[in-house]
Amino acid sequence: MNAFFSKRHLVASFCVILMQYVAFAQSDIKKDSTTLNNKIKDMPGFTIYGNNYFITGTTVGETPDENNSDGKLKIGFKQRLTNKTLPFDTYLFFTYQQTAFWDVYKKSFPFRETNYNPSVALVKPLYKGKAYDGLVQFQFEHESNGLSGDSSRSWNRLSLIYERYLSDHLTGSLKVWLPVGNKEDNRDITDYRGYQQIDLSYKLNHNFIFETEIRKGFSLDWKGSILLGANYRISDASDQFIYLQYFLGYSENLITYDQHTQRLRLGIVFKDLFLKFRK
Repeated sequence: MNAFFSKRHLVASFCVILMQYVAFAQSDIKKDSTTLNNKIKDMPGFTIYGNNYFITGTTVGETPDENNSDGKLKIGFKQRLTNKTLPFDTYLFFTYQQTAFWDVYKKSFPFRETNYNPSVALVKPLYKGKAYDGLVQFQFEHESNGLSGDSSRSWNRLSLIYERYLSDHLTGSLKVWLPVGNKEDNRDITDYRGYQQIDLSYKLNHNFIFETEIRKGFSLDWKGSILLGANYRISDASDQFIYLQYFLGYSENLITYDQHTQRLRLGIVFKDLFLKFRK
């Protein structure tokens, strides 16, 4: 019964976020500091955050079956915590992302693993002249899988994100973090996930967007991960895309962060494209 309600709540949360996102359609705006500040203040307090998707696929190089194939569901939202601009022209947000690995090809459709990632973030837009050019985001974030005993995985970190436009159609970001507090459940997680992540997003045209996410583990070997994404737009109203994702490496989820994974999945994604590209 609890599993049934968990699935219902997850799907319901996903629907609420997407409805809110449709209400705040991503439109072209002037990116000067005055217009942008007004736009941030006028935007809904509760909006989509990052990529929200459902994709399904299998392990590369193996014959698909119920044990090596799954669904991957990710939802995310952000809530502006104050309407006022804070000192140094910053804004305070609560962000939340949840990633679920769903064994949809098994008899009872069980969720194999769910990772929860809330944070409190202070965001400062950056300008080149008077034109928006990127952002700096400092945050305290928690990540765990909500389990207990030997299956528990949990850690906290302070992280800093620097994002900027590299060209009219290319955006890059560097995220670095420092673990804080207790890491007893996963003492060596930084050997596989490292202390940094590089993201690149390239907008080929109105319909095609390509992305990569790269992490290098804090070790002398090749531990780390790379995620590649290809997006084809199918809806202008809500930035809805057909999404092909390839993941290779370690730490796709917390329960098996030290196990190597190579999966190809396909599905649908709703993208947070607010200020993502210069053009």
